[in-house]
Amino acid sequence: MNNQSTQDASRIQIPAFAGTVPGELSAEYILPDTYPDVKKILRTTASPVLIGRYISGRRLEFSGAVDYAVVFSADDKEGEAIHCVHFAGEWNNTLGEIDELDSAEISVTPRIASCTVRLSNPRKLSIRSLVESDVKIRHDASCSPEFEGARTHEEELRVQRRCDTTESELHRSFLAEPLHISENIEIDPSAPPIDSIITCTADITISEARPIFDSGDMNLMTKGTAIVHVMYKSAEENPTYRSFERKLPISANVCAGDAAQYFENCRPDSLSARVSAVPVELGARICEDNYGERRIIELDMTSDITAHIMGCANADIVLDAYSTDRDSTCDFSDMEFTAPAKLFSQNFSVGESMPLSEIKLPVGAVIIDSRADVAASSLTVEHGRAVLLGSAAVSCIYLDENGGFGSADATLPIKYEFTAGDIREPISYVCELCTSDLRVRCDSERAYFDFEVSVTAELARKLRCRRVSKVTLTGEPRQHSVKSAMTLCYPGAGDTLWDIAKRYGTTVEALEAANKGGGRVLMIPKGSVGIVI
Repeated sequence: MNNQSTQDASRIQIPAFAGTVPGELSAEYILPDTYPDVKKILRTTASPVLIGRYISGRRLEFSGAVDYAVVFSADDKEGEAIHCVHFAGEWNNTLGEIDELDSAEISVTPRIASCTVRLSNPRKLSIRSLVESDVKIRHDASCSPEFEGARTHEEELRVQRRCDTTESELHRSFLAEPLHISENIEIDPSAPPIDSIITCTADITISEARPIFDSGDMNLMTKGTAIVHVMYKSAEENPTYRSFERKLPISANVCAGDAAQYFENCRPDSLSARVSAVPVELGARICEDNYGERRIIELDMTSDITAHIMGCANADIVLDAYSTDRDSTCDFSDMEFTAPAKLFSQNFSVGESMPLSEIKLPVGAVIIDSRADVAASSLTVEHGRAVLLGSAAVSCIYLDENGGFGSADATLPIKYEFTAGDIREPISYVCELCTSDLRVRCDSERAYFDFEVSVTAELARKLRCRRVSKVTLTGEPRQHSVKSAMTLCYPGAGDTLWDIAKRYGTTVEALEAANKGGGRVLMIPKGSVGIVI
């Protein structure tokens, strides 16, 4: 595109850092006296939470906690029983050598890459975790080049610019007010009453987040689902262990604070948002129903809410520049940014099977509880189709034929395709996955796994352009003199009005005014130097 502008180019967000920062966490935990000695560890889950981030010069420091839940079996008066203990460990991490952190847009998302727990002795747990934090840092940058040697601001404004207008993607992340959920959950009528809760966990998926403007403020109207998973000991003459899952609909109004001002130059139809929620406090209490049976769980949960808002505004990138008043040179640099992102919210089913021998699940075992955690390993786009690859880590707790408890783990491949529209490689993506409705069944040879996956993906195309980063003006102002009655130019192949105006030290507007009739030969306005025939 060959157009010129005398206005300052608008701002654009450029990435300063996008990557993963690993950190190890080691801790030891002594069981309280209220718990029996550990016989066998059946399952360990670890949930990371970001607590704070701090800027020190060119260093970004961030810290958080990992909430551990260790399910184990132990011998007690009634035989072997299942217990669960909760405890937390702190982690810290640092990322250095980043410029302009004070004014940067920063997002930090921690996740657990690996977690191992071993028994140092029957009452001491040794934990080692790898916490990987996905960090994205973006700078607001002006597309207008720097000027050196300019004597006045008016001289800068008179510099001719050839610009290309592109859509600039703006991002804003912030921690919103916590989300509080209180709900009563009743078990199935066919299930036995509850004696005690072994574990209660929750995953929250926000499938819709819609920006709404109200009196100059911005709010996000959100909808989603809380998936609550409970394992309990039944209140029967011969107690058993059961598990069940419930889906709770969520709707909340998230205040976006001062984000409205940040996106005031964006097209309203380009605004979108992605919201994630992480439970940080979860209480579950057993209550009686109208018949006096302990069949109700009173749930009280608080979650941290992180909102990520995106919008698009036009940005003018300066491709070339020159001065008609003085000698000038340009410095060029490559600018990287992303095209407007697209959000996708999808659900898909997974059905896989494995031989019992591969997951060390004994024949005749009764599955007491199972859960799955799914993670994406890659997301690519080709011919308008997005391909998501990942894996699901399935953990099963079972009762064997001899009445002993055990655990089995399986890693299942995940592949899902969906329509991505006009997004093309290279792309950047953020992908959040959550599982529900896990069912595990076995025959004499294989174990079969069926579950649902909810995926929220943000896809954006990576762009790069070469732009003018600096204009240097030298020498004294030109003294234009007419050396001929007429200056003519025969444009060469590929010559544009911009090329010719720059060559003769005039402007595109002056050329257009002097050559209204068109034609193969151009007349150069008086004041330009030379005759070209």
